[in-house]
Amino acid sequence: MRVESPVQTPIVDVELGGLASADSADRVRTRILSLGRYAPRAITGATVRFSAPSARTCATVVAHATLSLPGSRLVAFGAGGTVGEATDRVRTTLRRQLLDLAHGRRRHSPVAAPSTSDESVVVARHVTRMPACASPEQAVLALEQLGLDFGLYVDSLSGREAAVWRRADGSHEFAAGPATVLTEAAAIQRLVLSGEPWLFFADEHTGRGRIAHRRGDHRYELIVS
Repeated sequence: MRVESPVQTPIVDVELGGLASADSADRVRTRILSLGRYAPRAITGATVRFSAPSARTCATVVAHATLSLPGSRLVAFGAGGTVGEATDRVRTTLRRQLLDLAHGRRRHSPVAAPSTSDESVVVARHVTRMPACASPEQAVLALEQLGLDFGLYVDSLSGREAAVWRRADGSHEFAAGPATVLTEAAAIQRLVLSGEPWLFFADEHTGRGRIAHRRGDHRYELIVS
């Protein structure tokens, strides 16, 4: 008598970030698991993390999702007014990627360069004007002397890239050792979707801290140390 092994349901890790009630996580999992019908191979796992851009903007909820299949890892973003809307949009993007994968249309890059319209997004790269190595106090001084609203520098204690920015009340805030790990293309895509003026992130390939920011319509800049 042949006994078949039970099919295991892939784990979908959902982090709501305090943006919705706990039972919303189950609805997110159901929406993501329903993508299995479009997958050319079994989905082995997924993560969906929700965040709201900081008080610097009035942008809405952003969903950052990853979907793992044997030999492939899909990454997608979606933005909406609620967790549910962001989930639907990120699911639409993942569905399109799965169909492309099934029909051999998948691009090599996990996240294609974004576009806000028919015009191409222009991305420039520049080395930070901030000190190569500084304490938080020195970073604030340099920020004021350079007349910047935010800056990327290397923290003298940790040796890691850090960001400093001026808040609306004139005080300063810092971030070091960025938790958000993205490709440069994904960072720009998040700016396109969220409306954030800038984003501090860790480059997926190098682990180095970066700042991506918008300079105007279809124009973005990557600041590196």
